[in-house]
Amino acid sequence: MTEFLRKRLYGLYAAYAAGHIDEVLREFDDDVTMTSYAPVDVFPYLGRKRGKAALAEALRTIRTEYDYLTYQPVFMVTEGDDAAVIVLARLRQRASGRVIQLFVADFLRLRQGRIVELRQFMDSFDAVQQVLGREIPVSGQ
Repeated sequence: MTEFLRKRLYGLYAAYAAGHIDEVLREFDDDVTMTSYAPVDVFPYLGRKRGKAALAEALRTIRTEYDYLTYQPVFMVTEGDDAAVIVLARLRQRASGRVIQLFVADFLRLRQGRIVELRQFMDSFDAVQQVLGREIPVSGQ
């Protein structure tokens, strides 16, 4: 199962990078929960989403905001019905033309072969600075 799951996930990430959202959505359970730990004031399409329709809307919105230059797994661990994936993302913000580069950590849980939970972490402070195009002053600097 582990090697099969790894192959499926590499295919899933390749489909997402290519913009094949419908193909990606086939891997998710109808009652999926996605939690992206990112500031929703800057990334309003992230945060907590429940259900495949909400996930689809978030994925499609992200694709309208950014051109995907690279979205590639660089590390993956699978065990049973769980997986952890570190992704290198290079995105071009359509509104500003800025290229954003960050690592994203995805933690996935499957049930009966479908993804039922996706938890996503990124260095959101760095991502916000890149999106805004400026450093954010921090107290004590």
